[in-house]
Amino acid sequence: MIEPQDLKPADFLTFRAPGRLLVLEEIAGEFVQMKKHLNGRELTVEVAKRVCTKSGTHLLKMVSPRVDGDHACLYIEPSNSNVRPKILPSTNAPDIPFCKVLFRPLEILDHSTASVIDHVMNPEDASAKVLEAFASVFGVEILDVVKQTLLDSARRVTKLASGEFPIIYVPRVGGGDLQITPVAPASAFNGMRAATGGFFLKQEENKPKVSRGKFHKQAISGKPQNISGAIGGTRTRLLAEMPAVFARDDAEIYRFIQGGSFPRWRDSSVATWVLKYADMLTADAEYNNQNTRNALDRTADRLIDEATNFIGETNAEIQIALGKLSDTSVALASPPDAVKVLLRRYWSEVDLYKARRALSSSHFQYRIAQSRAPLSEVAQ
Repeated sequence: MIEPQDLKPADFLTFRAPGRLLVLEEIAGEFVQMKKHLNGRELTVEVAKRVCTKSGTHLLKMVSPRVDGDHACLYIEPSNSNVRPKILPSTNAPDIPFCKVLFRPLEILDHSTASVIDHVMNPEDASAKVLEAFASVFGVEILDVVKQTLLDSARRVTKLASGEFPIIYVPRVGGGDLQITPVAPASAFNGMRAATGGFFLKQEENKPKVSRGKFHKQAISGKPQNISGAIGGTRTRLLAEMPAVFARDDAEIYRFIQGGSFPRWRDSSVATWVLKYADMLTADAEYNNQNTRNALDRTADRLIDEATNFIGETNAEIQIALGKLSDTSVALASPPDAVKVLLRRYWSEVDLYKARRALSSSHFQYRIAQSRAPLSEVAQ
């Protein structure tokens, strides 16, 4: 059994659970040791009030070091929960030892690990005895000011350091705009480190492979720690990468499989040939001869053949993409015909009218019918 005289001050005054299991009757003695290791510094009513006033769910100094000390702490209590959220202190360095008294996790046999602050914010079975032990050592007036400051005081942030905080405007229900400022909760700093601890474990031989992520640990100076003594000396960063972006053609194929439109034929020369075919139709009506008719047929057949080839090649790519999906029972829409493929591009209003008229002409429809007919029927 470890005796108190064998322990260091850091084993009593700490923001981390020291790993010493206590029974409920030993809590008063633990507070005596914590008071002893303050080395003569007194936890007064003023200090306790200052520590609790500057404790909250969001520490704005994490965003900007120029935040006013009276507006550095934000407390947000979710309206849909009957449990008060975890808070962290945000005090000057001289007050950190006192924070370690109030925020020190107490590991009690058969009870959850919780600090004096936790027992005040979210009382449980052992809370009454823990707080009674605390008051017996540090004074009832200290406990009273802690309760009053944490539970009764309205802590409001009314201003922010300009140029430091992201500002977003959203519409109000009744009209106008609402300015909002997103700020990450203080627990995210230490929570990130706790959540990613497993990714930094040493790989042991013949043991399951340790999962790795794109995380990076960075030592920080004492200044960020002055924001809150409860913040560790390392910052954990995550490199988040966007998924690979589909190439345009692949994206259009995937969209079609999901019920979207058929991929667009993006050959820029197609519009030129459609309009040229429209001009040839007009000329053929006035200067009709075998040469103009043959040229007209060749142009229509070229447009139809190339559109049909595009539809066939795209369908083949769609089937390949469909085979890579886990759900192969997707019901695909029918592909468009040649006319729709030729028209589906960007036109001016005049050119669109001209193209539609040409592709719906009796000549173009006849050439489509001929392209679908069996070879023996075409020969006749």
